[in-house]
This record gives sequence, structure tokens and C-alpha cells, in this order.
Amino acid sequence: MNLLDILSTGELYRIAGYSNKLHKEEFNVPGLINEVDGQAQNATGYDGVFNWARMQYVTISASVKKILGYEAVSFLSRGVNFSLGIVHPSDLELLKEIHQAIFSYYYKTPAEQRAKLRFSYNIRLRAADENYITILRQSNFANFTADGKPTLEYFNCADITGFRFNNAINLTIHKLSAAGTYVLCHETEFSALNQTLSKREKEVLELARQGYTSKEIAAMLYLCIETVKSHRKHIIAKTGGGNMVAAINKIARL
Repeated sequence: MNLLDILSTGELYRIAGYSNKLHKEEFNVPGLINEVDGQAQNATGYDGVFNWARMQYVTISASVKKILGYEAVSFLSRGVNFSLGIVHPSDLELLKEIHQAIFSYYYKTPAEQRAKLRFSYNIRLRAADENYITILRQSNFANFTADGKPTLEYFNCADITGFRFNNAINLTIHKLSAAGTYVLCHETEFSALNQTLSKREKEVLELARQGYTSKEIAAMLYLCIETVKSHRKHIIAKTGGGNMVAAINKIARL
């Protein structure tokens, strides 16, 4: 499977609000980067800074080798394509949608509030030993262009392989409150199985989950009952459930 057929660095750049031309301006990188790098050495995860304006890593802690088995220089020298290349194929297909959700929320937030946002999601990465590690990635944007685009992103990745996520990716967005605590303000779950359903199938599934009959669903969606029955059959086939109840339960577990 070709990485560029799924998600390219150019797409990520545009999703972040930039044009096709990479910015070459120099940004002041806070001295905290070195401090973060030093603190991460004995952690159960790794930290780093990513420059969205240039689409490159500024720094990444050496402790990444303890978690994934790769030297930090692999990310610094080989860039975004290397990091995308070790994402689990199923998760990679969802990564574009996840970033669209992140930046959609980012740009809907007033510019003066954007530095207070913290984005978190789980993702599976292929370690150097070919095993997949589940990582919880948390980040916030620390520097911005004059027109509000994100430049420097601080991220922290922790190994949460022992937790079960049922092959779904959970995105949460928190905002720092006046009291100094992060408050949940957005949550979305992404799954490969849910993506296979059409918009109409998702509507039928949700109404069926609420207990409506095919006749009632047909009336609510202005469809003939045979069309609803056809959607139900497709849902059952796509989810691998033996019936609609099993299909609903399978989606609910994702």
C-alpha cells in the first residue's frame, strides 16, 4: 500500500491551513524544548516539537528509542513520511479525518484561545521489532503566524498498549480553564468499520439503535420500506453481524 495513496504531507499541510508553498520564515523556538527533551529521558514516553509551517520535526527526545526502538534522528532526518510510514494501515486511513476534526475545531476557536487547547488521540505505531505499540498522543500549539496559523506544536506520547481501544481512535479536545485545569470540550470516535457505512446506512443504523421499526424509519427518512430493508441488509453484511441487533452491538463496541 502506497503511503501517498492514503495521506500525504501536502494534504496535512493544507488541512493545517497552509498553502502548497512551505514557509521559510525563522521562528523563535522557546528554550523549553531542551528542558522537555531532558525530562523525557526517564519517562515512559517521549516528547517533541513539530513545526507545521515547515512540516518537519524540530526536536524529539532520545527516549523514543525506549518506546519504539528507533533513534530520534530517524524522525529528524527522514521527516513526516517516516512517522506516517510506521502508523498502522487502518489507523492511517483515519488520520486525515482526525486532523480535519482537530483543525476544524482549532479554526473555530478564537485566536486568543487556541494556545489553551490540548488535543489527544490514541494511535498504533509499528516499532522497530515489527510489533505495534499503542500510543496516546497529547499536544498543544505554542507558536502561531501573524494570521493565526499554527507553527510549533509540542507533543507528548505515552505507551498505553495495555489499554484496549477495540481498533477505534478516540479524539478528545480539552481547553485550559481560568482555574488552571483542562476541561473536556469535544470528543469524537473514529473507526474503520464505521467508515465503510454510507451516510444513509448510518442514519438507518442510528434509528434502529433507538428502537424504531423499518416502517417507522422509512417514514422518518422519506424512504420506501424496501429501501430501508436493503440498507439494513447492507449494514449487517458490512459489520459481519448475524442480524441487526448484532450489527448495532458490534458498532457500539468500537
